[in-house]
This record gives sequence, C-alpha cells and structure tokens, in this order.
Amino acid sequence: MSWPRRRLPAVSAVALGRTAATIAYAVAAVVVVPSHLRWVALLCTAVAFAGAAYSWRAGIDQPVRRVIGLVVMAAGGHALYVVDPSSPGWLLAGIAISVALAVLPLPVAVPFVVVTAGTGALIAELRNPAAIVPLLAGCTGFAVLGAVVGASRQRADQAERLLVSEHAARQAEARAQVYAERARLAREIHDILAHTLSAQIVGLESARLLMRKGALDDAVLQQIDRAQKLAREGLDETRQAVQSLRGDTRPTAEAVAELAQSANATLSVEGRPEPLAPETGLAVERTVREALTNVRKHAPGAAVRIRLAYREGRVEVEVHDSGSVTRSGLHDTGTGYGLTGLRERAELLGGKLDAGPVDEGEGYRVWLTIPR
Repeated sequence: MSWPRRRLPAVSAVALGRTAATIAYAVAAVVVVPSHLRWVALLCTAVAFAGAAYSWRAGIDQPVRRVIGLVVMAAGGHALYVVDPSSPGWLLAGIAISVALAVLPLPVAVPFVVVTAGTGALIAELRNPAAIVPLLAGCTGFAVLGAVVGASRQRADQAERLLVSEHAARQAEARAQVYAERARLAREIHDILAHTLSAQIVGLESARLLMRKGALDDAVLQQIDRAQKLAREGLDETRQAVQSLRGDTRPTAEAVAELAQSANATLSVEGRPEPLAPETGLAVERTVREALTNVRKHAPGAAVRIRLAYREGRVEVEVHDSGSVTRSGLHDTGTGYGLTGLRERAELLGGKLDAGPVDEGEGYRVWLTIPR
C-alpha cells in the first residue's frame, strides 16, 4: 500500500503542471488577439492541445498515432499564427518539433521538422516578414532541445536493454549452474550405486558358489552379511558424495587410506597432501574403489599397492596388484563399465586414466592423473 502513496503526489504534480501550462497558454493566446478573433483563437488552441494529448497518449509502439497527434498540434499552432501573428502560435509548432525529434525515429522526425518549420516561415513571410528570422531561430532551438532529449532517451533505453540482457544472462548462468550441479550429483550417485551393486553381486555370487560347493552355513552367512554391509556403505557413500559436491569434503588422503586399510593394501603418499577440488577428490576416491573391487573379482588374494602422489598442479593415484594364478568364480560378474565411466569422468575434468596388465605375471595396474 505504501507504493501508491509515494506515487500519487508525483502523478498529481505532473498533471497539475500540465493543466496549469495549458490554461496559461490558452489565456495568453486569447488575450493577445483582437476581441473579435478570440473564439477562433480559442478553437485553434483547443485543436492544438487535442493533437498534443492524442500524441502523448500514444504508446512507443504507435509511431503513426504520434505523428498524427503532432501534425494536428502543429496545424493548430500555425492556424493560431495565421489568425494573429502576435499570438504564441509559433510556440506550439516549436514544441511539436522538439517532441518529434525526441520521440520519433529520425527518418520520420526530420521531414516533420522541415515541413513544420517551413510552414511557419511561409506564414511569417505572408503575415509578418520581420518575424522570419526569430521564428527560424526559435525552431532551431526547439530542434536542438529535442535532439538532446532524444539522444538521452536512446542512451537510457540502451542502458535499460543492457540491464535486461545482463539480468537474463545471469539467470541463464544460474540455471546452467543448477543443471551442472544436478548432473554432477546424478553422475556421483550413479557411480556409487554401480560400484556398490557390483560389490554386492560379488558377495552374493560368492555365497552362491559356496552353497553350490556345500560350504558351511557360517561361510555363506558371512558373504551375505558382507553384501548387506556394502549396501549400508553405499548409502553412506551417497550422502558423503552429495556433501562433498556441496563443499563439505574430507581429505582425499584420508579417504584413500581408509580404502587401503579395508582392502589390506599397502599405501604410499608422495608429496605434501593438499586440499583438492570436490570433483577431483571424488574422482580419485572412485578410481581406488573401482580398482580394489576389480582386484577382489579378478585377482583374489593378490597383494595390492596404492600410490597417491601430489605433483605440481596435478594429483596421481596408482593401484597395482601382483596378479593371481587362480581364477575367481566372480570373474564374469559385473557390467564391465566401471573403468569406462571413470575414464570418462577423468576426461571431463581434464585428466587421464589408464588401466591394463603391466607385464605377464606382473599383475594389473590402474593409473589416474588429474589436475587439482
């Protein structure tokens, strides 16, 4: 309710000013002419102000209506000047010239100015030759005023368009950031679920093989319990990934050390551990997890070495197992897309992932390098 209260006095002041100017001009126009021509002068003034009002109410997208209103306004002023050369009829024509240059496109305003000023000069030549120079000087002054106002309006409109464009660009950027955040979260959750489900398949497949071989119930239950534990860990990892992407990250070295301990792997850290970007830290952690899962599937019982190296401007992680001479029954489980997804993630972040056998009998190696 406070906004209309602030606006009402300004609107009333503008309307009051226009009304006062209109009355003052009409009185001046009528008073200066001979008494027997006052009704004609009043009619000419009314016509001019009707044209002015018609043009004023026209929208910015109605240039034809504005031109018609200004033509009527100038015609009323010229008619009043014809009635009596001493009347202020030239003033209405001058105002019409100024308004035309301020609000109309130049290809329309310039011809209007030339015709209006030329008509006034012709009337002055016929009715009062001594007034030609002052009249043209007055028209020139009004034209300059209108051109200055028009240029100012154009700059203001351009500034407004720039602000609107900047605001739209900021909104688009904000939407892009939201979509990128959603994509990162979806990718992380997908990778976590893929890893967790793959590990659960490994455990359940182990349980199935044990049951088929007639193993003791305790061994089977151990594998089932492990699968259940992996499910819980998957939920925890999902929460941690979301928190990490939102800035609440834990040190990468700590996460890798925890993974190494759970897999009985040997860990070596080179360089000074420093905080990494959330996406980079998660990429390193996911790579180690996937590599350890592959070791359990393809090389059970193999010795595993993990090397985490902090280099200048980048970080490296390597998971190397010694290989296994026995073939696991879990060799054919899983989707086979784990390393492919990690390789794509590394490339998105400007890094590189290589995976493959080292030498015959030397095991398998997963190596990731990625910018910090």
